[in-house]
Amino acid sequence: MRPPAPADAEAVAALKRAVDIARHGESEVTAGRIREEWTLPRLTLDTDAWVVESEEGAIVGYALCWVEEPPAGIVAELIVGPAHRGLDVEESLLGLCEARAAALVREAAPADGTLGVWAHESDARLLELYARHDFERTAAFVRLERDLGGSLEAPVWPPGISVVAFRPGVDDVAVHAAYEEGFLDHAGPGEADFEDWVRSHLGDEDQDLGLWLVAWDGDEVAGGIEAIETPAGGYMGELFVRRPWRGRGLARALMLRECAELAQRGVRTAYFGVDAANTGAMHLHESVGFRATRGTVLYFEKTLTAE
Repeated sequence: MRPPAPADAEAVAALKRAVDIARHGESEVTAGRIREEWTLPRLTLDTDAWVVESEEGAIVGYALCWVEEPPAGIVAELIVGPAHRGLDVEESLLGLCEARAAALVREAAPADGTLGVWAHESDARLLELYARHDFERTAAFVRLERDLGGSLEAPVWPPGISVVAFRPGVDDVAVHAAYEEGFLDHAGPGEADFEDWVRSHLGDEDQDLGLWLVAWDGDEVAGGIEAIETPAGGYMGELFVRRPWRGRGLARALMLRECAELAQRGVRTAYFGVDAANTGAMHLHESVGFRATRGTVLYFEKTLTAE
């Protein structure tokens, strides 16, 4: 085991693709996505990530431990290649993540912190490992997909709304503020510092921002949606609507417009990740033609003390 180097991005992406393909038959992971992940604020590769090499020098395991929600809301990721499951690699990587998370909690010195981890519902080995390490399930997420072939329903916009692509360097402050307000009612990370938000959302110089759509009501941001093209289709990421504009069909219209933008580029499939407990979001996505695929990804947490 060793910390990853920037040159390892393609090998880590290949590892993640192998795991996805073994489970689902396809994968959208790219080296660019890995490099973007490694630019996360509060992440230092030398101390917060590890790769596992085989005797032949191939990367067969990977883990990352990151302070997602300061001061001590920590998440970890564990990936082991299909050919190396059952060799206690997962156990070793989880041990590294737990030790690093405990150190991060001590450095932050709050009353306590949390460590969160993920596992697909079909991964019995990882589920058993988390149970032995006293993690408790707190959430479940599903992947929703829809085909973009054929005719698409046209969006119906609330009065006064205009939609344009995000303009970097012009819309940053207004969109960040609206984004934070839009997610106030949702579970997940707390408020993101503006510089951190810019770094994580706009840090990739090769990123295509043409699929980031912003809904304006005059000079106020009412909502927005982000999407990127991947090998598996168009990933429609963060969709948000500020409170004063909710209940007027704006979220649905943004989704339909994004589907049309993707289809115009020749993308055949669009997909989202949605909290299974958010019935409103589930119904909204289903009304636009999205359906659950790939089973459920489960999220587990444990409390860490500062002692």
